[in-house]
Amino acid sequence: MPFLCEAFGPDAVAAAPPAPRALISSEETVLLAALRPEVGLALWLRPLPAGWARALAPLRAAAPFRVSAEGGPEEGWDALAAALPAPAPLDLLADGRRLAHILAALSRRPRLRLRLEGVTGDACRKFHVDAVGLRLLVTYAGPGTQWTMGDPDRPETVIHEAPPGAVMLLRGRARPGAHVLHRSPPLSALPCPQRSRLLLCIDEADAP
Repeated sequence: MPFLCEAFGPDAVAAAPPAPRALISSEETVLLAALRPEVGLALWLRPLPAGWARALAPLRAAAPFRVSAEGGPEEGWDALAAALPAPAPLDLLADGRRLAHILAALSRRPRLRLRLEGVTGDACRKFHVDAVGLRLLVTYAGPGTQWTMGDPDRPETVIHEAPPGAVMLLRGRARPGAHVLHRSPPLSALPCPQRSRLLLCIDEADAP
């Protein structure tokens, strides 16, 4: 059953911009909310297909790696897929291409920057806002990207983690409006078999 959840940042002080908002839903249309200036994060929750863990094993075993490409959704994705160090399941290739088209449509930008990484260490451990317009993130395997609506330096602040397969659409500094802090999940404290993740990142190639 579809649902919609909304999270708010700390109360804004006088003369400060509105507190950022995060919208979470099992409906794909939640991604449209990222175009609203008060929404810093739109999170589309969706399950990964059955059997993906086995299908992703060759690509995950090739980590660490980082492949990237730039261009329109079709040629950019084809270039990225051709550079992968190991076979990727057809479902992943189809999903990445579809998500590239979604971001191109939402951002109205003809060119994208695409990146698929096999991560095995701690990267971007500090909470931050990216210097991009819109950024789409999907973790296909391993721990998901973490985000928070509060001050990450306060012990009482709740830190959320996107589940595998969920689509995060974040507003970066190149787009005026609200922003939500996020980071890569720390991996070094996990058991060795769990210290890897497959992450897809798609950005606008140019600021709007």
